[in-house]
Amino acid sequence: MKAAVMKGLNVLQMEDIPEPTIKPDEIKVRIAYAGICGSDLHQLEGKMGFGMRPPGMIGRPPAPRPGMGAGNVRAMGHEAAGIIAEIGPAVQGDFKVGQRVAMDFKAYCGHCFFCNNQQQGRCLHPRFTTGAMAEYAVYPEGAVYHLPDSVSLDVGALLEPLSIAVHALDISQMKSGDTVLITGGGPIGLLTLLMAKVSGASKILVSEPVDERRNKALELGADMVINPLKEDLLEAANNFTDYRGFDVSFEASGIPAVAKQLLLLAERSGMVVWEAVYPPDAEVSISPAHMYNRELSIRSVNVSPYSFPRALRMLPKLNLKPLVSIYNLADAAQAFADLKKGKGLKALLHPESGPK
Repeated sequence: MKAAVMKGLNVLQMEDIPEPTIKPDEIKVRIAYAGICGSDLHQLEGKMGFGMRPPGMIGRPPAPRPGMGAGNVRAMGHEAAGIIAEIGPAVQGDFKVGQRVAMDFKAYCGHCFFCNNQQQGRCLHPRFTTGAMAEYAVYPEGAVYHLPDSVSLDVGALLEPLSIAVHALDISQMKSGDTVLITGGGPIGLLTLLMAKVSGASKILVSEPVDERRNKALELGADMVINPLKEDLLEAANNFTDYRGFDVSFEASGIPAVAKQLLLLAERSGMVVWEAVYPPDAEVSISPAHMYNRELSIRSVNVSPYSFPRALRMLPKLNLKPLVSIYNLADAAQAFADLKKGKGLKALLHPESGPK
């Protein structure tokens, strides 16, 4: 089958690789659309730092990622929707060949310490899927979700990134009437904007340097947008919040200096949520006195446990079509290059043999 395969740093090629086979409790999906995530860009550039942890940090080393080692050929991608092509005999759910589904990129064991402690995202024995930028991919049953009839397959491919925004709102503890700052107007930032809007934010400011993304933020309901390369974010924040600062701030740009800046823009007792991918060697200095004086909280987002069912219910409620641009799978390298230039928002790769 055709697949987009990482062959080295900044080298993405289309290859013919073996079609994946299923285990008894797995489901094979004919991919309709596979999304390009910011983490895919970082992975291609060698900036993800899988397995890296600071010296002296407590905890077991992360589990190896199947297909990531040297010599393995694996399609890239983890955001996708498609049509069920084959079902293993041990699958227990109400799945049928031909059903429209969207998928997570891993399933959880359900019996380790973390799964039993309501911390699925820290699962010690996760099962990863095969890569989604291909004609077919294989998923554990627990990673597959029926799509409502009212949701198109291209919008369905946004289920995984939308689950991140749902999880970010969960941990932010945002209340109706709160003021919200979002730095970074890419897909995660704009999905967070939509979720904050429907969750009752009174005012939302989006800081984003790319014109197209600022315009899209306004179209999707932001009350104010600024270009941080040309405008003073602190001055804008003071005017926007009457010098109080933001109740909740979401950092989605992936720039460490901006992650630090949000601490200076937060209201007393404010919440700052870092939901981007940052360079593994990046550090952010924090003043304990500032944290103490303002009673600030910082949370971070990695994965989105327990968020998929609610994100699935939100898909028909949100206008996600304006975020999507579609490329043929054969043009994956061009889609990656366009996103690196800031062109477009959520690029979806469509195999020529895939359903629409």
